[in-house]
Amino acid sequence: MMIAWLKQKWVWILAAVILVSLDIWHKELFFSILFAYGLIIKFFLSDYLSPKLRKFFATTIWTSLIVLVGLTVYVNYYMPHGPSYPTGEVVCQNDDRGPCGEEYKEDLRNVDIPNWAKFLRRSEGQLLLFGLLFAGIVISGAKNKNQEE
Repeated sequence: MMIAWLKQKWVWILAAVILVSLDIWHKELFFSILFAYGLIIKFFLSDYLSPKLRKFFATTIWTSLIVLVGLTVYVNYYMPHGPSYPTGEVVCQNDDRGPCGEEYKEDLRNVDIPNWAKFLRRSEGQLLLFGLLFAGIVISGAKNKNQEE
C-alpha cells in the first residue's frame, strides 16, 4: 500500500525534496512557501471541498485581498517614509529607449512604523497581493466535477 502511494505521488515528493534543498542552500524559506502555496491551490481545485466551503474560502481570500490593498495604500501614502539611497544601477523606461536614471531604494531601518507596514512597503507585500489575487481567481473559477454534469 505504501509503495503504491509513493508511485502515485513521486512527482510531489521529488518537488518537495528539491524545493526544501533549495531553501537550505539559499538559507531562506521562499521555495518551501512556494511549494505550500502550490499545494493549497491544488487542494482548492480538488473535489474534497464542498461548493459551500469553496465559496467561503473564495470570499475570505477576496476580502483579505481588498483589506491588504487598502493597507498597502495607507502605508505607502499616509505613513512616514525613510531616506532614499542610490543602488548604483541605472534603470531605463520604455524598453531601454526612454529616460534613464539611477535607481533609488528606501531605507526602512530607522523609520518608526510597525513591522507589518515595512513588510507591505517592500516587495514581499506585493508578492502576497499577487498570490492572493491568483488564489482568488483560481478558487472562484473552480467547480466540482459533479456540478458540471
